[in-house]
Amino acid sequence: MTMSKRSKTEIITPPATPEILTRLTTWFDHPSARWGGPLVAALLALLISGSTFDAKLSISGDNTEFVTLARSLANGEGLTYTNLPEPRTATKYPLGFPLLLAPLAAMFDGWAGPGTGTPDWVAMKWLVVLSFAAGMSVFYLLARQVAGGLGGVAATALAITNPLTVDYSHQVMSEVPFLAPSLLALWCLQRGIEREGWRHNRWLWAGIAAAIVAYYIRSVGIVLIGTPIALLLLRRDWQRAGFVGGISFAAMLPWALRNSAAGGSSVYLKQLLQVNPYFPDEGLLDFGGLWERVAGHIHFYLAQGLTGTLWPSFEPTDSALTPGSVVMLALLAGFVWHSVQQRRHQLLLIYMGFFLGTVVLWPWPGDRFILPLVPVLLLSGVTAIGEGVLWLRSKGAGPTAFVLAAVLLGMALVGNVRGGLSRRLDRSTSLVQLAAASRADYRPEWRNYMEAGLWLRANAPEEAIVTCRKAFWMHVVSGRRTIVYAFKEPEAVVAGFDAHGVDYAIVEQLGYSHTGRFLVPALQSAAERFPILWHRPDPDTYVVGVNPP
Repeated sequence: MTMSKRSKTEIITPPATPEILTRLTTWFDHPSARWGGPLVAALLALLISGSTFDAKLSISGDNTEFVTLARSLANGEGLTYTNLPEPRTATKYPLGFPLLLAPLAAMFDGWAGPGTGTPDWVAMKWLVVLSFAAGMSVFYLLARQVAGGLGGVAATALAITNPLTVDYSHQVMSEVPFLAPSLLALWCLQRGIEREGWRHNRWLWAGIAAAIVAYYIRSVGIVLIGTPIALLLLRRDWQRAGFVGGISFAAMLPWALRNSAAGGSSVYLKQLLQVNPYFPDEGLLDFGGLWERVAGHIHFYLAQGLTGTLWPSFEPTDSALTPGSVVMLALLAGFVWHSVQQRRHQLLLIYMGFFLGTVVLWPWPGDRFILPLVPVLLLSGVTAIGEGVLWLRSKGAGPTAFVLAAVLLGMALVGNVRGGLSRRLDRSTSLVQLAAASRADYRPEWRNYMEAGLWLRANAPEEAIVTCRKAFWMHVVSGRRTIVYAFKEPEAVVAGFDAHGVDYAIVEQLGYSHTGRFLVPALQSAAERFPILWHRPDPDTYVVGVNPP
């Protein structure tokens, strides 16, 4: 008995698509979902950010720096550090974000303490909430373009509920306002680059414009401008690479000229090259120092920063290789491999590479530095999972793969909302924790620091000068001019008091080593000059008078 050979022309029927997957895909591809999706994403972002909204003044010094700059613009003083004893033109941050905040600084008063009305920074926080909603709306369009209807919904749901992103969605910081123009730039540029020409290529023009807006909101936008140029150069599209580079250079030039005329230079570039920006005397990095920085940052982001941000329910560890980091690296590798094989998503790949490269070169590691990239990283992971599902379906395991992907998404969403394995104390790792934190008071050390500022507001002359560790924060609370003391030996610190006409010094317990290392020894070196004027215990916080020499 002989067996017949299988015909070479026999057609093998692919495994049937699960009915629920077919229905979901059909629904998400419907025109109403295509254009209703951005609206739903914006509304969900508003709901989630609003339900966790924290009206307290955020403890980051950068947020009060933005408040100070916005007030200087609103008062017609330009982008100026008006908190200093001698106001100085600001060249650190781009103009965009303070300019967005300035109308609110003009419309709302500053703050004189509890019960004195709505301070301007609360209105500024709500502006950031609105920018978060706009960013998530645009992200849905990008995610749908990259991962399809179902994948776009999954990626957007993860981005909208990500605790770190939601936490910063109501802080007066530029990370979240950067999202909308940067994601819009990626969405438009992907379309524009795939179309020929540039004269009538509206997508390309819109993408360049959005990238420039993003750059003027946050300096890391330079990465976004370099991304399409790099892609066009790789494709040997010399004409359009020159066009994008020329337009971008022309748009960035006025800001560079303004900073140069103001006597400032690139603050970020200078910090990037220094061993420790807090101690400039230590000089510039050598190759060994640069390698040590990069290696340390990579370890941090694998062990805590990236893993804890993208999957916040995982407990951070000291090891770079954990189940969370391995899964994250596997998904990223899958996305890169598939994109290279299919010659797709090249713009996103270059953007992620440039952005992560900038982050690991930065002097300090921190999860907030990767926040503007979080939605794109989540999208790459969802895309990799979607491709994995399609591959398993081709092997006959489609239903199982779909169920596993749905379970993984569900676990991630539940972890974002309710928390999971993580017991981190440095920040909230779930939406439930964020909502609870928004109703809580300041931590005792920050409560005492605020009360010191309020005491100064009520008792210090308006022209008084205060030296402290968090100068912008103290300026916003106290309404007095502020300056950070020198991080040097006691004689130099006291000499700085005299040179700047300091009237008060704040000794706090905020956790920064500089106070105990530099300020306290300086005050103890001539105790008769520095009487204690105000004190709060638990933890001990002091306002110290500075008498003339």
